[in-house]
This record gives sequence, structure tokens and C-alpha cells, in this order.
Amino acid sequence: MYDGEWGEAVLDIRTAGKRERIAAKVGGWIDGCTDKGFQAVEPDNYDTFTRFPDLLTADQAMSYIALLSAHAHEQGLAAAQKNTPQLAGERDRTGLDFAVAEECGAYDECGEYTDAFGDDVVVIEYTADGLHKACAGWGDRLSIVRRDVAVSPAGSSGYVRQTC
Repeated sequence: MYDGEWGEAVLDIRTAGKRERIAAKVGGWIDGCTDKGFQAVEPDNYDTFTRFPDLLTADQAMSYIALLSAHAHEQGLAAAQKNTPQLAGERDRTGLDFAVAEECGAYDECGEYTDAFGDDVVVIEYTADGLHKACAGWGDRLSIVRRDVAVSPAGSSGYVRQTC
């Protein structure tokens, strides 16, 4: 299966065995983050089940991310939830430590993350309006930044970086 919107293969996490094999592979990448001195990891695509509801379930996604967060913790790393506000309340089950919330200001979702993670939420907005909304509601509590979607390097023509 292929996610054409993002240009990425979809991982088949439907069975415990498949989740464990995939988590072992990703665990090696997490180990590399430890070796490079990182303090945290944010496994991407936690929300893939929302784009492929006939194939994947939220329960499978939570079981998979729990394996990754456990491995991260074994390596001394914090593990972040990226997006997926509907699962933020499952933090105890998943073992996730903080959230990276893209466009929670734009979509009025920041409260869903703070309800679960308190102030341990990093907000990334991609529009001036989203940044304004996030800063107005959460700027005194959360780390909020506006970036360009391509995360262009500083000095390039597409580079955007603004804070509250």
C-alpha cells in the first residue's frame, strides 16, 4: 500500500508480529538518534490509520507506537506524539511523553493536546493566521513556531520562521 498524498509506503501494522518486526527495524533508527546525542524522537505517521480506515485501526497504531516509545525510553530518549489529537488522551497506554502538534492553532486543537500533555506540547504552524491563533490562545504556555512546510534552510527563498 502506498500513501500517494505523502509519497510514502504504508507500514502494515495489522498484526502483533508485523508490529514487532517493524518496531525492531525502527528501533535501530532510534538507536542512531541516541548515538547522535538526541534527547527525544518523534515517530512519524502515527495518524496513518486516519487515511486508511479500511486497512488500519487506532488500536493498531497505539500498540505500534507503544513499542517505539518503550524502545526510546530504554535508550534514555523521550518519545513524542505527532498530531493525532484524537489519541492524545491515550498517553498512558502509548507511553508518549510530549506532543508535536502541527497546526493545532489553525484547527482549534491545541486544547486537546494540553489536556493530555499539559505544557509539554510543541506547536508548529504553517500560516500567519494559524500562528496568530496559537499565540493568542497558548503563547504564554507552549513553544510555538511558524515554519514553511518544506522546512527550508535559513537564507533560502522559502525559509519561514516566526514565533509569538
